[in-house]
Amino acid sequence: MKKDEIDLLYQKYYYSLFLFAFSLTHQKADAEDLVMNTFVKALLSFEDGNLKAWLYTVLKNEFYNMTKKKKYVYTQTEIHFDCFQSSDDVLKECIHEEHKRWLYKNIYQLPKIEREVILLSVQDDLSDVEISQILNISVNYMRVIRYRVKEKLRKLSIEEDYL
Repeated sequence: MKKDEIDLLYQKYYYSLFLFAFSLTHQKADAEDLVMNTFVKALLSFEDGNLKAWLYTVLKNEFYNMTKKKKYVYTQTEIHFDCFQSSDDVLKECIHEEHKRWLYKNIYQLPKIEREVILLSVQDDLSDVEISQILNISVNYMRVIRYRVKEKLRKLSIEEDYL
């Protein structure tokens, strides 16, 4: 692969890979390291098929390797949202950000497979086939998990009278 092609691929996939890595590590520096290592390993080992799914698979495996090496400890970081913007819709924006915080807090409390399915589906906007390849599960099972997670979050929001 030529340098220009690699640069284009990096620009195309960096942000979505970074978001996925950050959702796993909760640390910006670790997420950046994961993405960089992912590109190096994925591009050296990619043969044929879906490159995007391969990148996510390599990233997930790199994260597992990182957790083994570092004895990685999950820390729940606070997400800071700027609710003090100079606009007429400040209240709406604050409410929207509060809803996002509630949603992410509850997503991160889900079991790992459920959390990965919903984040890859909603946050990273991957196709069902790509998600099933990344997580090494069937497409139908992935759809069942996604449906159950959405129902679980919906019921929780009703129970907590949140949304």
